[in-house]
Formats: sequence, structure tokens, C-alpha cells
Amino acid sequence: MSNYDDDAKVTRDNLNAISPSMCMAKWLQVSLHLPQGRTHSCYHPPTHPIPLEELEKNPNALHNTKFKLLERKQMKEGQRPEGCQYCWNVEDAPNPPAGGRLSDRHYRSSEWWVKDAWDEVVTQPWDHDITPRYVEVNFNQACNFKCSYCSPHLSTAWEDDIKEHGGFRFSNGTGHNDIDYLRKVGLMPLEVARKDNPYIEAFWKWFPETYKDLKVFRMTGGEPLMDNNTFKVFDYVNENPNAFLDLSITSNMCPPNDKLMDKFIEKIQKIEEVRVWEDPERFNPDSGNHWYVAPACKHFSLYVSVDSAGRQAEYLRDGLDFDKMYENCRRVLRETDGTEISFINTFTLLSIPNLRGFLQMILDLREEFGYENQEDKVIQPPDHNGFKHPEFVRKKRQRVWFDIPYLRYPDWMTIQLADQEMLDTIQSNIDFMRENVLENDLYGRKYTGFKNYEVLKLERDLAWAKEGLNMSDEELSERLIRFYDYFSEYDRRRGLNFLEAFPEMTDFWNEAKEEKEAKYGS
Repeated sequence: MSNYDDDAKVTRDNLNAISPSMCMAKWLQVSLHLPQGRTHSCYHPPTHPIPLEELEKNPNALHNTKFKLLERKQMKEGQRPEGCQYCWNVEDAPNPPAGGRLSDRHYRSSEWWVKDAWDEVVTQPWDHDITPRYVEVNFNQACNFKCSYCSPHLSTAWEDDIKEHGGFRFSNGTGHNDIDYLRKVGLMPLEVARKDNPYIEAFWKWFPETYKDLKVFRMTGGEPLMDNNTFKVFDYVNENPNAFLDLSITSNMCPPNDKLMDKFIEKIQKIEEVRVWEDPERFNPDSGNHWYVAPACKHFSLYVSVDSAGRQAEYLRDGLDFDKMYENCRRVLRETDGTEISFINTFTLLSIPNLRGFLQMILDLREEFGYENQEDKVIQPPDHNGFKHPEFVRKKRQRVWFDIPYLRYPDWMTIQLADQEMLDTIQSNIDFMRENVLENDLYGRKYTGFKNYEVLKLERDLAWAKEGLNMSDEELSERLIRFYDYFSEYDRRRGLNFLEAFPEMTDFWNEAKEEKEAKYGS
């Protein structure tokens, strides 16, 4: 068991001492979708609107909405908020290991950015406005991809597709990705946000005050490299260094032009430059004074969205050039000193056939940019006010990571549709990871293998996938038909061929086709 898991177990006990449904992310984490004026805590619950009338009275309403306050009340009273079902599903899955299953609420509540605010959460009433320590923000839906499981409200490329071809239609008369429906339920960008977005305006009023206590700030999209606010954040951090901040961005790493990639790398390099500054409100824990000799932030991370490898990854994420993405990632690792890359595999049914290719990519990059291939870098900071500061040492670190959260919607793409052969494929990859897991020695160890908690996450995914074996015949039939309907039209619109990309799934495709023809005709 890794220290990460041990910490999560201790945190689970501490949370249970408060309430059996307690989660610190509900207080200390916020995801902001500013084109839509919506928010949620972590990325698992559905978003809900940020009422402009609340925001006008209280800029903190970007995070502390009335809806979220009531969810906090539920948690403190031991109730389970409906929107947090992702974690409840994990914890309630059958055949749990000894001691129960660990969910994201246990892992997230044990993160380092929670610790300084734990007492405030526990002691203050549920309706207390709190400053988040972890902020994710989407400034813009602009995106050059049309990923198979995505939507027009998160991608301008998808929006253009639907405007040209209309929404997808299924044999049972229902639809998917219809813009009018998405606008009706509040998911499309607000018309008021197309030019002068009041939520972005509120954000830039709220951000400087929040920034003082901020531990993690992450920019998502769309594709954030296509929005000027992303680079405005980089500039703000450079002008206002924060020694306690983890800064990150989620990107497809295939921006529409190379100049954006050049600009991005230049901003990272600038942030990584060691400088000297004074923060009168904080003591430097190393020196006991107000002076810091450090980069503009504690650390910068890049999250890369990719759900398979090679041709199958390109099919899943229409617009992806896998080789270009891979080389851009290698370029970031080569041309920056400390940037880490974490690959996010949103685990779908179509991720299963070439899961081994994805895992091998992780091993290859860990081998090339591994701990053992690095050296501590000694940097002499510039003189400041006539004083020569001591050298800054940039320690070597593991730079390649990954996560594999399972997709929950659309339901015709989830791993709960996996047949026994696909489940066996997942298990074989768990075995592969076990064969390549890291040793637990602290000295001279290679950092090229997998970590125990990474294996456990894939085992968690498999447990959830197996629940699909209990699906009713009627529900299974309808999902198979939607799968066939959707990808038949997906192929037509994009000039693709499912079976050429996924020959391993021929039997599955034919079964779905037969279900559709038996029920609705050819």
C-alpha cells in the first residue's frame, strides 16, 4: 500500500468522525465554467448555475453559491448529496476490499492543499463563505477538437458540426447534442458571454483576493491555449509570484498553430525562472524572513487529455494528431526544467482495445525522462538590492504521470457495456501494470514503472465495469442500439470507419447492429 493510499485511509477516518458523507472538496475546491456561468465543486458532480444576482451582491458567489451551501449542510448532517454519486458508486461497489473502498472524496480530502483550511471547514457553520484553495476555471469553449464523448457546450468545433448537420438522432426517437436542448438546460454559453462575459469580469475582480490563499489553480477548456485569459493568468503569476501555488493547464497539446505552442512554452520558461521577491504577508519557512528566492510559483503542471494511443486515440478525439501531441509533450519535457505532465485517460469503452498502447506510452516517457536521467540543477539567482543571494537548487523529480477516471456519459460509451472479452483485456492490463510496478525502496530506485495507487485506480474502474454485467437485457439492448446509431452517424459526418479503427470490436459492432435491425429494422 502506497503512502498515498495510507493517507487516504487516515483521512477517511477523520472525515467519518465529522460525518460519513463529509468531503473537503465541497468547501475547498471549485470548478468554474465561465462561458455558461456555472460551477461545481470537484469535476464529478453536475454543474449548477451561478445566479448573477448573487454574484452582484457577493463576488464570492462564484464559489459559495446557495446551492453549494445546501450541499455542505447535507454533508455535515450525514446525508449524501445526489450530485456526488460518482464517489458513492465507488464506495458502494460490491466485493469491497478489507476496510472498504477508497473514493475520490478520500483522496481529495487528503491532498496537501486541504490541510491549512481543515479546521476552518470543521468549526465554521455550513453557510460560512470560504475561500477555495483549489480552483479550476474554463474561460472559453473554443476548441479545435470534436471528441466523441464531448458536446457543443464545451467545443466550438462541435458547435459548428451541429449547426451544419443538426443534432444526432437515435432509432428510438431521442437525440444527442442538440443545441436548442443544451441551451434550454443552461449548458450552452450564454449569449451575454459571447463578447462581454459578466462572469469573466467577476472572476478578475475575485481572483486577486482569492489568489493570496490559493494553493492550486488549473485552467481547462475547451482548449485553453486558444483563449487570451490563459496567457493573462500566466502574466499575472509572473507579476505576482506565489511560492505556495501549483499552477496547471489541461490541453489537447495539438493547438491549431505552432505559434501557440511556442508562446505556451515561452510562458512556462518565464514562470520557471528563479527570481527574488518579498511577500510582506508571509514568512519564508526556509529563511524565517519575507524574502523568497524561487520561480514565480511552487510548480507548474500540464495535464494532457488522451484516451488511447495511435489511430484509436485519433478516432476517439477527432482533430487529434497523436504523433504531434506526443512530440509536443516531449518538447515540453525537454525545453522546461521542472514541468510535469499528467496524461488523463477518460476511460471509455473505446479505450479498452489499445489500453496497452496507452500504458506503454507512459512507460516509454518515464524511461526517457525518468528520475535517473535527471540531475539536480543549481541556479544562481540575480543580485537583488546589492545582495547576492544563495544558490537555488531545482531538485530532480518524477515528470510523467497519468490518471484514468471512467466516463459516465454518454451511457453508450461507458465501460459498463464491456463484454467478458473486454473485461479480460482490462484485467490483463492490470496484470501488466503489476508486473511493472515500482519497488518501494527510497534510494536508487527507478521511476519508470507504475505506482500501486495507479494500479488500484484501474482495478476500481474494472469493478465498476463489471457492474454492467447485471444490466437488464432491455437496457443493454437500448445502449447497444444507441452505440450503433451514434457511431454510424459519427463515421458519416467525419469520413471515418469504426471497424477500420477498431477491428477488435467487430463482434461487438455486429451485435449492436443486429440489435438495432431486430428492433427497428435496417
